[in-house]
Amino acid sequence: MDIQLLPASEIDQLKWNSCVHYATHPSFSGYTWYLNAYSKDWVGLVEGDYESVMPLFFQKDWLGRTVYNQPRHIAPTGPFSIHVISRPRILSFLKSMPDRVQDALLPWEGQIGLPEITDIQEERYLLHLYGPYTDLEKAFTWKEDAPYIEWSMIQLQPEAMVDFWKENTPRYRQKGKDYHRYLRIMYQAMHRGLGFMTGIGRDTDQLEAAAFFISSGGVLYRLLSASLPGSKGMEANRAMIDLMIQTHAGRPLILDLKNDPQAASFGATRLQYTRVSN
Repeated sequence: MDIQLLPASEIDQLKWNSCVHYATHPSFSGYTWYLNAYSKDWVGLVEGDYESVMPLFFQKDWLGRTVYNQPRHIAPTGPFSIHVISRPRILSFLKSMPDRVQDALLPWEGQIGLPEITDIQEERYLLHLYGPYTDLEKAFTWKEDAPYIEWSMIQLQPEAMVDFWKENTPRYRQKGKDYHRYLRIMYQAMHRGLGFMTGIGRDTDQLEAAAFFISSGGVLYRLLSASLPGSKGMEANRAMIDLMIQTHAGRPLILDLKNDPQAASFGATRLQYTRVSN
């Protein structure tokens, strides 16, 4: 299996994006507009004449060495292939990766089985929205004891959405960079008619939960979300998920709730992905 490692400047963007579009599991996170919005510092693993592609971002570590990774929390990025993502193909991509891969998220359940490869199982929750809301609602275990609350929808601009996220999520080292990454990705997604945001509160003067969604490849992906701390924010986040299900029920979509702790109470299916490093 012929797999090359190419710098972003040498990649045929038309062929790359075509591979992502026609992949067995297409996603916005494989297109070059997303990759460039996240960071200009990326390279691509390319199989054959762009039959399969996989991006890796790079940066310097504290020793000044170049290390490679994929976004841990903003969106998984491949590999994407017009072929079935089989174990041999994934192993070929792993063997073709450059040295010092810190993080790579793969759509593969179970052990990879390569020497000197560390793998961690990471959970994500997916909810199929194919049926009517009345059928989907039967799996909502949280509704048994939930109080009735009348919620108000709140209109947001991307800057207000990301400011709310910044104020109501834990601090971490890359948070400042991610703030600007989120803004770039949101504007790019909205420009292409793929993204939208929603906010919710008990009244229009108090935002309690907000999220930005991207619809791509039959998946409604929650790019980022935030809610107020405590039970108030938990109720608002739950109401926001319920609203999204009501709005999109009966459509051929899968709602990707990432690792939301409330996802299971909506009947979402827990899947495991393999994250590897070497």
